[in-house]
Amino acid sequence: MDSNISFVEHDGHARITLAGVRTPAILLAAAAQTAVECRARGIQRVLIDVRGMRGALDTLEAYEVAGHDLLAQDGIRELVRVAVLDRHENIVRVRFFETVAVNRGLDLKVFDDEAQAMRWLAKG
Repeated sequence: MDSNISFVEHDGHARITLAGVRTPAILLAAAAQTAVECRARGIQRVLIDVRGMRGALDTLEAYEVAGHDLLAQDGIRELVRVAVLDRHENIVRVRFFETVAVNRGLDLKVFDDEAQAMRWLAKG
């Protein structure tokens, strides 16, 4: 798989940075690793930066990942807030992913501005 993930703990939240090809398998592997790391460190707020990823999920892939497969990852529901940071040109497409995840009970929001993402992550 062509991917790279980094995990950094900062001011009570985790910052996950992903690079490589955006596929359901890579996103789900990153989600599983994130949940494990966050549970071990007692972290419940996460910023996921996918601006370095190439490609996009199609509509069905986004639905399956956000609506079913993501929720099957052990520890995902323990995350209180998840901010996803993506490039501006991807926001419209990624909003569908956000809508499905929120409808499934996750507090997840997509941003193309890092400062806005950080403010939202700190709320609540």
